[in-house]
Amino acid sequence: MNVALIVIVLLMLFAPFVLVGVLFVWGAAKDGQEDRAVQRRLGIRRRTRLGR
Repeated sequence: MNVALIVIVLLMLFAPFVLVGVLFVWGAAKDGQEDRAVQRRLGIRRRTRLGR
């Protein structure tokens, strides 16, 4: 019983951190998609060392 309680408490403590981390990654990916769409629409071509 004691071990189960500890596991439940740990899950309740770490679940919000994992959720926030996932939301940050998702938000960064969505922001990158929007940035690329705006650059494509405006005709902005980014120079990279690999593309030369």
